[in-house]
Amino acid sequence: MKQNKLAVPEVDSFMNEFKEEYAQEFGVHHSIQEQDAKAKDMTKSMLKNANKQAKSEE
Repeated sequence: MKQNKLAVPEVDSFMNEFKEEYAQEFGVHHSIQEQDAKAKDMTKSMLKNANKQAKSEE
């Protein structure tokens, strides 16, 4: 059985910071507020497109 636990518990916070820094560098890390804003924008865009399509089908 494979375990993915760190041998030194104090290293956990360092590893979390390390992962966050690299994620930000490669553009894959976003704060919760940024994720919420993007989801809100996508929802608005989808609704707008759906309304346009519904009107064009009438």
